[in-house]
Amino acid sequence: MIEPCPILIASDLSACSDIAVARGMQLAERRNCAVTALHVIQEEPLWWVGKSRDRAPTTLREDVLREVSAGLDRQVRAAARLLESEPGPVDLQVRQGRPVDVVSELALKNHAELIVVGAHGRHVVRDWLIGTTAEKIVRADNVPVLVAQIEPTRSYRVVVVATDFSEPSRAAFASALAWAPQAQFILMHAYETWFESYIEAATYERIRREQEEDFHDQLRAFAREAGVRGDHVVDYRVIAGHPGTAIVDAALEARADLTVCGTQGDTGLRQLLLGSVAQHILRESKSDVLAVRNTVSFTDTEETDEA
Repeated sequence: MIEPCPILIASDLSACSDIAVARGMQLAERRNCAVTALHVIQEEPLWWVGKSRDRAPTTLREDVLREVSAGLDRQVRAAARLLESEPGPVDLQVRQGRPVDVVSELALKNHAELIVVGAHGRHVVRDWLIGTTAEKIVRADNVPVLVAQIEPTRSYRVVVVATDFSEPSRAAFASALAWAPQAQFILMHAYETWFESYIEAATYERIRREQEEDFHDQLRAFAREAGVRGDHVVDYRVIAGHPGTAIVDAALEARADLTVCGTQGDTGLRQLLLGSVAQHILRESKSDVLAVRNTVSFTDTEETDEA
């Protein structure tokens, strides 16, 4: 039976999207979720003019739609071969418009519980300067967004979850528990200190130790609130340092295949000048990244049979 946990996979037909399509289909197979694979055609006027010399615009558009649909179908079939499985039905959608808007609209229409995208698209340098499509989708949607960049030869085994004890980070942890229930979780809080230069070493060490003990208590309470059960494997860690850097480094050290974070979805000048922990993780992580902007609910977070 298909669960009411629809997954929307956004593909730009690149090699990075090959990974996203495969990972999205793998997750869907574990929970028997409905899957939609989407490609958005964003018209570029000069491109259309150059290609339209010998064909009418209407004919050209029809040809492009057929090409794109065929490419999307090839990606789905290739993902099935990689996963060595017979894929369930995948709804192939080709739309025109601004990618972020179209993805958001279809996710809302489908009641998607997860959006899966590739790590980079075709314009890596431009994406670095003005923000990747993945980052824009994270900021625009209340749906969890999985940025996939590791070939899904296995289910998630080690998952690092970053928390600042906020609602978005609690929602992010709940999402991770739902999609990777049998993984080993490292729940961590990174904090920055500012007072060590102003007090004597012994006093600083005592304050630091008391603060970290308090953080450990908060982590355990936070985990219970997020839905951790007795059969979940959770390692609690508190680390002093810049949160973004500390989380990326901890995930690398643990050989994590998924890093999870919440985000407030900041935009505008504050986002441009200061960035955010989530943005740093999205750009620097070597693992897949699951980012959750707002509180989400899950129909079923029961344990599934994972390899």
